[in-house]
Amino acid sequence: MNNSPTKSPFPDYESPPVVETILGVQFEALAGWRNAHLGAFWKRLNTDDWPDVFDVPPLQPQFERFAESARWAMIGAQLTVTQDPSARLQIKKKEGDRMIQLQNNRLHFNWLGQAGGQYPCYESIREGFVWVLEQFIEFVVREKVGDFRPNQWEVTYLNHIPKGTVWDTPNDWGFFLPLGAVPTIEHLVQGESFVGGWHFVIPEQRGRLHVQWQHGRKSEPEEEVIVLTLTARGPVAGNENSVQGILDGLDLGRETIVRSFVAFTSEAANKYWGLKNVND
Repeated sequence: MNNSPTKSPFPDYESPPVVETILGVQFEALAGWRNAHLGAFWKRLNTDDWPDVFDVPPLQPQFERFAESARWAMIGAQLTVTQDPSARLQIKKKEGDRMIQLQNNRLHFNWLGQAGGQYPCYESIREGFVWVLEQFIEFVVREKVGDFRPNQWEVTYLNHIPKGTVWDTPNDWGFFLPLGAVPTIEHLVQGESFVGGWHFVIPEQRGRLHVQWQHGRKSEPEEEVIVLTLTARGPVAGNENSVQGILDGLDLGRETIVRSFVAFTSEAANKYWGLKNVND
């Protein structure tokens, strides 16, 4: 029996709180790759459209494994010491609303809502990722730096939920059902803040959903805000058409995130953001 939720109408919002969406793929490190290839890949793009570049530290490899030992190893901070001089390059579009991130084992494509634009829809961001991925695979073949072997897909939705929208005090945080309100014990302690996360297995061990909640302040504009990050990640399926396996994973990750967000948040919060159901 197929109990997949995909047959129900796909949820959509008129004014979602998402401020950044990231689609990415992790791949086996390319043996012939050097940091100079980062600049060479940038030059392959139209640098008039993608003029701004930044060097940032590389991301550590991430794998979703489902053996019992791997499951419990997720908990707790891990410190990695390495002499690897590799770097990650961030390449921003001139409008400031798109970014490519590349290192030797990762390729990400970001939509950046902080630039002030409306959320463009997943399909538009997916098209951008596909274009960058095709450019990168052609580059790898031309430069003869190794074989492109993807191993993990990854989708992240970053949400900003400012004070004064669906909440005013920590006692209002019951709008996010896994958390509920931060408790206040009368005449003893008053709830002030919370930082934490949850981890969920996608059925049939196709991946995991990681949810992170952070309460704090941002400077521009200065306001108290909840940063709610949902990341879905899993292994790339199939070997014959690795690109299709990546895209299937991204679609699964997006569906997992959006449907989970709707289920995790209260009816009043969903109404505030203009939840509507449309056929996807």
